[in-house]
Amino acid sequence: MFLKITSIFALLTFLIFSCKNEPNPLNNLKTKEDTDSSEIDSIKIIKDSPKKIEIINEKAEKVENHTKIVEKYGEQWDFCSCVIKNDSINKAFEKNLTDNQSEKLMVRWEFVENKCKEFLTTPNTTPEEREAHELKVKRCLKNARK
Repeated sequence: MFLKITSIFALLTFLIFSCKNEPNPLNNLKTKEDTDSSEIDSIKIIKDSPKKIEIINEKAEKVENHTKIVEKYGEQWDFCSCVIKNDSINKAFEKNLTDNQSEKLMVRWEFVENKCKEFLTTPNTTPEEREAHELKVKRCLKNARK
């Protein structure tokens, strides 16, 4: 019983801290002068100052983050696979499990976590981004049930 409670606490702790472990978009700032015209379509203005406009190339940042994650944790699964696997693990945790089953489930959860690092570190901070993320998750789960 203690192991089951500990496992659930570990899962909740991970979920709480993984949401706060967002990459800092200010680490990759460029000025308008540093950006060539081919990058303009994937650029988001993040600060407008009297002296200069600071911008960030979101696409390059995603590629860089993906490369770092793959180097550290190995090849990553696609979004829907991660959603489906995590949903399955969460449902299993809700059942009455023996200590042995809980341990096996925790091992599986850690494996899935490493295959889904890219999605666990992706920020979705605006209400629009959170809503789009929720819809995407619902679509994955709905398609998995078919």
